[in-house]
Amino acid sequence: MRIVKIIAGTLRLSLLSSILLLSGPVLANVKLPAIFSDGMVLQQNTKVAIWGWADPGEKIKISGSWSPKSVFLIADASGNWKGMLQTPKAGGPYTLSIKANNSITLNDVLSGEVWVCSGQSNMGFTLKGCDNSKEEIAAANYPVIRYFSVERQYGLKEFRDCPGSVWKKTSPSTAPSFSAVAYFFARKIHKDLKVPVGIVFNAWGGTPAEAWTPANVLRKDSTLSLYFDRWKFIQDNVGKDSANYHVKLDKWQKDSIGLKRPAEPQTLYYYKRPWREPSVLYNGMLTPVIPYSIKGVLWYQGESNVDYANEYYKLFSSMIQSWRSNWSASNDFPFYFVQIASYGYNNLDKAAQLREAQYQVMRNIHKTGMAVTVDLGDMKNIHFTHKKEVGDRLALIALANDYGHKDLLYKGPECNKVYVSNEKVIVEFKPSKSALTVKGNALNGFELGYKLPGSDSVSYVAASAKIEGDKVTVWNTKVNHPIEVRYGWLLAGDANLFNKEGLPAFPFRMKVK
Repeated sequence: MRIVKIIAGTLRLSLLSSILLLSGPVLANVKLPAIFSDGMVLQQNTKVAIWGWADPGEKIKISGSWSPKSVFLIADASGNWKGMLQTPKAGGPYTLSIKANNSITLNDVLSGEVWVCSGQSNMGFTLKGCDNSKEEIAAANYPVIRYFSVERQYGLKEFRDCPGSVWKKTSPSTAPSFSAVAYFFARKIHKDLKVPVGIVFNAWGGTPAEAWTPANVLRKDSTLSLYFDRWKFIQDNVGKDSANYHVKLDKWQKDSIGLKRPAEPQTLYYYKRPWREPSVLYNGMLTPVIPYSIKGVLWYQGESNVDYANEYYKLFSSMIQSWRSNWSASNDFPFYFVQIASYGYNNLDKAAQLREAQYQVMRNIHKTGMAVTVDLGDMKNIHFTHKKEVGDRLALIALANDYGHKDLLYKGPECNKVYVSNEKVIVEFKPSKSALTVKGNALNGFELGYKLPGSDSVSYVAASAKIEGDKVTVWNTKVNHPIEVRYGWLLAGDANLFNKEGLPAFPFRMKVK
């Protein structure tokens, strides 16, 4: 079994454990996972899971200073225990006590709103790298916004804990390394609701969604099991590919004038990044914090799955459902995500297909929502710096759907249907309280699809567009029989249809009726 852990001090701890074992019988103390510590935030007004380890059969008492009621339980035959403790409405600080053969008291515990923030590098993009970072960091004085960053670890078996991970209060000294998206989301929620907010951060740059999906979910599906087949292909071929590559590289280094550096084989690229293997990040970075009680999940990922965009809907929707099923008995916590922004991918059509897959997940999977970011991207930099807008848009979704702000407008124009009228295509949008508007002098981003005589394939051409009330009229005088309209597809960053609140329209493609 191959398990890799990025944890400092493992050798020293192992040596200490050996010394204790040699010194005679030791009564095991009750222990808690890292996520239960001073400064933590518990989800308010609910029964939260408290768990840990002790001697088999050991009696355990869990109590919070906010209530005279305690929870009593007994560790099972393997020493595992878990209890459900009722939390109060938002507030604190409190203490949380666990008593058994020994006693543990956690201080400065808050009750509030807890969100998991996961994904790849754009979720990991730090506050110190975003727009106006100096001013934002200087103002980041929110001691009731707490941040728990899961230490990086991965493996083929599920981890039980994430040693070294700690809760931090938000301050100008700690916030620079926080996820910018998570911070801005938490700040908006805190300011609006006036409650503590806990962020459980577990993202890793350059990682695909299959690495965050349980192995049993991937293996039981004929489409998703291909991810294991691809990883086996990497293992089987990397040696030969690497040898050939280094021969070419050595030749290039000796005489590189006028020659292009040889490309690293994909097998070698993946082999050097074993944290991309299917399921290993779910095992290493999710299971240590499951079933910590949460309000919901924020997810920012997709860039690493562009090459297999046609598989993303099945993969992503299966991942969401597995997280819900494994995390909570209720299976319905909200899951909000960010649509990948405009960027100069090697294949712009596949990037558009992945955005479409994300949109379909939003439409079809219960209690999901999507923040559109095509207007924020940078065609030359996949890590654009406008992260405040991303965090704020995610917060709008949560405030509207989960915190009672029913009248809050939280998404941009969304296409409802398209049809022909007076030889032009009419794009009708879903009813909204906000009018359509354009940023700039002309409305861009619309294309018409048509078939050439004798061909079954669809060709596309840029089209003129004009806002007329709550609809958009689209035309191109050279296209007499359009069969499809698409918007914000290849050059998504050129699309400039918004509502009056400044929220961008959803990219789409739709058949003409």
